[in-house]
Amino acid sequence: MTIEKLLNWITPLMLGALIGLYEILHGLFYVLYGTPDQKRDYPLEIVLGLPIMAICLGGHWVIRRLTQANTRNIWIIETILVGLVLYGFYRS
Repeated sequence: MTIEKLLNWITPLMLGALIGLYEILHGLFYVLYGTPDQKRDYPLEIVLGLPIMAICLGGHWVIRRLTQANTRNIWIIETILVGLVLYGFYRS
C-alpha cells in the first residue's frame, strides 16, 4: 500500500467518522453495562453518533468521486469543510 493510497483513506472526514463510531460504541457500552442512570442517558450518544458517522462517510464518498480520487484535492476540500464546521461550533 502506497502512502498516497493511505492518505486517500485517512482524511479529516474519515477521522470524523471514527469519532461517530466512538460515540456509538461508548453509548452502547454504557447502555449494556452502566448504572441505571447511565442506561437512561447514554442512548442519546448512539442516536447522535449515527448521523455524524453517516454524514462523514457520505461526504467523503462524494468528495472522492468529485475529485476523481485526487489525494491533494480531497485533503484540501475536507480540511476546509471540517475547519468551517469547527469554526461554526466554537462561534456558537
